[in-house]
Amino acid sequence: MSELKEMPEELAARHRKEKKDLIANITTIKRLVPKGDKHRKKEAAVEIAALEKELSERHAAEIKAMNEAINVEPSDAPSYENETNHSENGLQTSQAEDEDQSRSAEAVARHGGKKNKAKMRLQRRAEEMKRMQEEAEREAEDMVDETAIEAEAISRLVASEGLSIKEIRPDGHCLYSAVADQLSTYHGQPSATYLEMRKRTAEYMRTNQDDFLPFMAHDNGEAFSEADFAEYCSTIENTADWGGHQEIAALSRTLKLPIHIYQTGIPVLRIGDDDYSTNHPIRLSYHRRAYGLGEHYNSLHNATT
Repeated sequence: MSELKEMPEELAARHRKEKKDLIANITTIKRLVPKGDKHRKKEAAVEIAALEKELSERHAAEIKAMNEAINVEPSDAPSYENETNHSENGLQTSQAEDEDQSRSAEAVARHGGKKNKAKMRLQRRAEEMKRMQEEAEREAEDMVDETAIEAEAISRLVASEGLSIKEIRPDGHCLYSAVADQLSTYHGQPSATYLEMRKRTAEYMRTNQDDFLPFMAHDNGEAFSEADFAEYCSTIENTADWGGHQEIAALSRTLKLPIHIYQTGIPVLRIGDDDYSTNHPIRLSYHRRAYGLGEHYNSLHNATT
């Protein structure tokens, strides 16, 4: 039988402390992100998500192990001849029961009162551990449900227009990969790649700087300088930084195609319709909670494709 290295109260206290420590660590990670550094901000989000996942899974495993250690069979009931030793070193079986039945009977008679109290303590601890485990499971279910609810809502939305979602790999290139998939599937460009889309986006924004620079600012509200804008375009072309509204507008213009974005809570976002309405649109879905990392784009196909 496994021993208890911690009492349930000690485990709960340690879990609370570790959660507080994680919050402090996350705050530090966020503070160390340079203002306006979108790439580092996204890296920090990935790092934070990994830390939260690791702690949540470890706590759930420790709670499960504690439950298994506490809920022992009657034949494995602990010896209470030394209460101090029990508190410090966990549950121990009585070897005397195997070696000498008469001695065991005497011990039971002598310590019957203690055993009853100890059983009540174990029962209370088991109930507390069960409550903690159920709470952790509910929290995990709630996290999963948010993603599932959004995915189901988007699936219903696009299905109403005869579309279905084609999953795109969540690697930071999802916007550009989704656009490349649309070009390959519906616009006769089978060799289109996310690298080409990144390059074309950056080149268009550099060539048409005046159309973008006035609308770009750092997280603190400070307007982009020309040097900032040049660095931003370089990041688009050469890294896995995620794309947003400015990049979608540039893609629409350089490809001369409208881009329609389907998401929950608002009408379909139609970029480029005024200029390219006669052309078949690129159709994407936008997910806020996909993979716990924030923004993600998928490609939308005709349901019969």
